[in-house]
Amino acid sequence: MNTPRFNFTVRVDRSVKPNYPGWIGTVMHPELELAGPAEYNLQDGVEQWLHDNQKHGFGVGYTIYTHLLRGNVLAICLNLQDGLAIQQKGIVVFRKLFADKAVFLWGSVVRYRLGGLYIPYLHEKNNRVRMNWRSMALDIPWNSNDPALRFRKTEACTDCHRSLYHGH
Repeated sequence: MNTPRFNFTVRVDRSVKPNYPGWIGTVMHPELELAGPAEYNLQDGVEQWLHDNQKHGFGVGYTIYTHLLRGNVLAICLNLQDGLAIQQKGIVVFRKLFADKAVFLWGSVVRYRLGGLYIPYLHEKNNRVRMNWRSMALDIPWNSNDPALRFRKTEACTDCHRSLYHGH
């Protein structure tokens, strides 16, 4: 029996800022728009992270965001560019790694022109990987099926940890 082979290598052009939807007013962390490695293994180089509240029920977006800010962890969270590259890997790879989950790209928090903060995420819909945006409104629950994607601490990801650990 042939076991399917998956290509988990993700390549991201970090020289060009991503295009955001027209409804976005402000990118909250522009210093992270081009952050991260140009190439990484999605299976071995990325981990799914949950806030403690998500592990035992549900959390809210602002609580998760505050935790990531206070812990200076946004620098290792994947961003919109990563999400677009992962989307290009297709549904088979997405299902293999993230079946039944919405995976969040906290490196690209944005403010809507009329207020609220939003985070891009990937999910499956109609047999395709879709990009969408979720509000941090207090009435929207974030559970264990809503992990943040962040880079693992590996040699392959030295650049994305540099700013986190050395204050650059």
